[in-house]
Amino acid sequence: MSTEGPLAHLREHKDVIEADLALMSERLAAGARVLDVGAGRGSFVKEARRQGFAALALEMDAGAIAVWSQEGVPGFLGSGAMTPFVDACFDAVRMKEVLEHVEAPLTLVREARRLLRPQGLLICHTPTPYSQLYPVGNFWDDYTHVRPFSRAGLRRLIADAGLQLAHIDSYVSGRNAVERALGRLLARVFPHMYRGVAWRDGP
Repeated sequence: MSTEGPLAHLREHKDVIEADLALMSERLAAGARVLDVGAGRGSFVKEARRQGFAALALEMDAGAIAVWSQEGVPGFLGSGAMTPFVDACFDAVRMKEVLEHVEAPLTLVREARRLLRPQGLLICHTPTPYSQLYPVGNFWDDYTHVRPFSRAGLRRLIADAGLQLAHIDSYVSGRNAVERALGRLLARVFPHMYRGVAWRDGP
């Protein structure tokens, strides 16, 4: 058995990390402050810092500390629904496969809004209802999952939290070129994941 516990299963796809960082690079200034909620092993934070962002990890699993210390990832243990940070202190908040794990996702997104500066970005990824049909990476393979999100449900969640929706992307990740090519086709009809991008408007 792995000494990393649940973190042993958390391996982010490089293409997803690169897509989020490309989006942030387009919309945020160099050195922007970024919080990755549910950061897991800290792969995104590590790469974000390499690209010049002032990124921090936030994770509930205490096992993250040992992984972060080996990888040089700065972060805090805690819940994304009640963070230890002051208002409007981040330029972007990222939540990669977090919303589907909680009973009260609105609380989580409202907390993200509190943390964002005006015009700050929220980037959230969550499995779609179609993810229940996939033989690999099936939604219910993870016993901690509560619910998948439809496009309309994710749109309403973002609006109810007081954020302005920019767009929702559909995608299917792949481990190699062949899987990524197949994923681009599947994403048009049966997307495995949605990525919601929103921003905070006003104080």
